[in-house]
Amino acid sequence: MNQKKQTFNVLFWIRKGRTNEKMSPLSCRVTISGQRYEIPTKLHLRSESWSAVAQKSLGKTANDKEVNRYIEDLKITIEDTIAKIRQKSYPLNIENFKLMFQTQDNEFSTISTLFDYHEIMEKKNLRTSTFIGYHVTKKHLLNFIRIKYHVSDYDLAAVDKAFVYEFYAYLQGYRREGDTVCAVNGALKHIQRFKKVMNVALQNEWISRNPVCLLNAKKTKVERGFLSEKELKSLEEVPLPANLSIVRDVFIFAVYTGLSYVDIGNLTNENINVGIDKSLWLSYYRQKTDIHAILPLLQPAVNILKRYEAYHEGKRNNHIFPVPLNQVMNRYLKKVAKQAGVDKNITFHMARHTFATTITLSHGIPIETVSKMLGHTSIKTTQIYAKILDTKVMDDMAALKEMYARKESQESPSNKAANE
Repeated sequence: MNQKKQTFNVLFWIRKGRTNEKMSPLSCRVTISGQRYEIPTKLHLRSESWSAVAQKSLGKTANDKEVNRYIEDLKITIEDTIAKIRQKSYPLNIENFKLMFQTQDNEFSTISTLFDYHEIMEKKNLRTSTFIGYHVTKKHLLNFIRIKYHVSDYDLAAVDKAFVYEFYAYLQGYRREGDTVCAVNGALKHIQRFKKVMNVALQNEWISRNPVCLLNAKKTKVERGFLSEKELKSLEEVPLPANLSIVRDVFIFAVYTGLSYVDIGNLTNENINVGIDKSLWLSYYRQKTDIHAILPLLQPAVNILKRYEAYHEGKRNNHIFPVPLNQVMNRYLKKVAKQAGVDKNITFHMARHTFATTITLSHGIPIETVSKMLGHTSIKTTQIYAKILDTKVMDDMAALKEMYARKESQESPSNKAANE
């Protein structure tokens, strides 16, 4: 199928019906593939001096010369704008042109307008979850500005170190109104997004420095929760109603594959293949990192897979599991845990942690292999899981310690005397 040819045109004209002391206003229109954007010029000239064919004034007055200089300068600005759009590999459409053109006059000089600019220009490069994250950060910033400064928006040039530190404190509960506060790591995630958006302003020279870089704060270490074999067995065996059984199936499948919530939601029959050992393998690209992950399916995962019709031939490209919203999933998982007598705050991501620890590392699977199956970009990420296996070491060494204790007891003088 032939794609529709993209067209681009610039037209200058005078509005003869709108005169001011026999002078008509000059207008400019940019048209891209049929969509128009008019640029006001604030210039006037006599209609008899204007040549629509030459696209300039033929008059000899100082005003005519000023008009012609303006037209040439504006043409250059328009061409530069088009070049910037192409350089950044953005779609050439009237919306992107308008945004890029407006930046020539620094119209994106407030926090709200800067986030709007970033949102539109980077939308095609951002995952949906990341896109939503930036929207939430913007909402927090505007709420902070409303509470702190009693205004609806804030000038970028006025953002300083004090602003950044107070916003960071606000995220964690300082002067916050009726909203859930962020933990340190959650607050720093919003700061990270704010910093990236402010870097866009810095790169465009709308600000001379990025004050968000001045924040000195570190993430707190978070223990990666996971299920023990006993807890996992309790979850697998507890009788459940149909709605909770589906949630359990999806969660347990993730436990035996290491899939994240978003990746298990994207799973289709195309991701299930017969491997070199003639058994079923899972092959997919992680949405978070676009890293290819591949692993053989363990029998518990195969058993779950076979219970869902979308797996069978004839229903290609259907999502395998009916995955509810993440919040609903986590709420139902807490009900499942309660029914199973598992006293842990279970979230879906705990399945991935359990795969890394209880299912693989604790059974001697090399960390390099686990890292590849999880689709990690760095083995350092996988090493986080290895650090929390002290309980496994303790359990494994308990029998050995007991053996040496018995041996020492048997070799003690009192025991020898008794045997004699």
